[in-house]
Amino acid sequence: MSTTISMAKATDTTNTNNDNRNDDDVEKHASAGVSRASYGDIFRAFILMGWTAFGGPAAHIGIFQKVFVDGKKWISSTIFAELLSLGQCMPGPTSTQVSFALGVTQRGVLGGLLSGGLFQYPGLILMTLAGAGAAEALTNPSSFLKGLVSGLSVAGVALVVDAAVNLSNGQCNKNNMTRLLGLTSACFAYYYKTAWLFPLLIVFGGLVSYFFGADKDIAERNEQDDEVASYGATKIVGGFLILSWAIVLVLMVTVASQTNYDSNQYSHWFAAFFRTGSIIFGGGQVVLPLLLDDVVSYDSSQPDNIATNSWVTEDQFFAGLALVQASPGPMFNFAAYLGAVMAQRAGKSVVAGALTCWTGLFAPGVTLIFGVLPFWGYIRTFQAYQKMLPGLNASAVGLVVAAAVQMFLKVRENSPFPKFAVVIGMLTLFGTRYVKMPNPKLVVLQAPLVVAFGGLLGILAWATGCD
Repeated sequence: MSTTISMAKATDTTNTNNDNRNDDDVEKHASAGVSRASYGDIFRAFILMGWTAFGGPAAHIGIFQKVFVDGKKWISSTIFAELLSLGQCMPGPTSTQVSFALGVTQRGVLGGLLSGGLFQYPGLILMTLAGAGAAEALTNPSSFLKGLVSGLSVAGVALVVDAAVNLSNGQCNKNNMTRLLGLTSACFAYYYKTAWLFPLLIVFGGLVSYFFGADKDIAERNEQDDEVASYGATKIVGGFLILSWAIVLVLMVTVASQTNYDSNQYSHWFAAFFRTGSIIFGGGQVVLPLLLDDVVSYDSSQPDNIATNSWVTEDQFFAGLALVQASPGPMFNFAAYLGAVMAQRAGKSVVAGALTCWTGLFAPGVTLIFGVLPFWGYIRTFQAYQKMLPGLNASAVGLVVAAAVQMFLKVRENSPFPKFAVVIGMLTLFGTRYVKMPNPKLVVLQAPLVVAFGGLLGILAWATGCD
């Protein structure tokens, strides 16, 4: 009976504008232990978050989990894990897609545009400014900057570890099957580091759960009453968005292959970034080699092996890469930097170039999350999906665990003070996991404060010559 009620609610929410749900629906949503946020709540939560979201996509997931699941209780841990799985299975930046989805679950399409837009804009501004004039200064960063970046990066890893522990306790600790699926996903994702493997691992986990899981998992999930206030657009609009993404992809590839670059530079730039954003899974680390192939052209006859018609030089590319890894927000903001540099080299508007490339890279993933959410709202009522859900979530959490291990090893290797980096990691992990804010309303500040503390420790290590 609970499944029937859930299906009825999903049909209602996916075929009407969910911003107009009646008071009874909102009251039931609140009774599930979660609270529906207002537009003002979304604005206040996200307006500064994008400025302090250091550490890459996995760290962003940790911030979201800490703030919106544990703190503000906008959604349950089960819904959050489902959104994480959904993002991992689609092309595009997972943390960006989750940032939009969080707003959608609260206030529909407008809520999603508000939350996602506020989370992205700081990185867009910073990387556009960097591309306009800071690339040369960042080619050889000072030891002070290296210390600061190391401290910020380690703090970001601490957030990832905290998220991995919390998600594992919630999604992988149900039975031996989910524990093994989480472990399998983490081991394969760490060892192979192949983009296409991420969605495959999640699907594998779902199939194992479907064929070998227990029916009681369905009953337990329904008893939790994980009500979602909104799925955003209707299924018709969602289908149109998915179709639009496919049409634009074909058009952009066609335009780029059939037109002259010199007279259609903006369209070629947009096509290259849109194509890349449409075919990658796993987030920013995966997109980097694809972008390098697109924007840097080599010519062995030239002194520096860079072709005269190359969109950017290799030095400019790697200088921007260093900056985006030390900047808040998604790594996809690297597109704004590249667009600004490309526009400068081509004698075009820096702002127009940055927006062209930034929009091209982000558009596929954002379009797809808005298009897929209403169908997810319908599919998640099916018993087959509910039976697959423990495996889907456990495998998705395994990817977060693998990311935590990879990031820790990487930041320690790159740190100018590897031993003290471990100390910073332990201190910041303690701060994010065990230090409680005096007022629950201040929980949104905990992650930024931990990141800032890590940066200060990095500066201290630089000043004292720690190793």
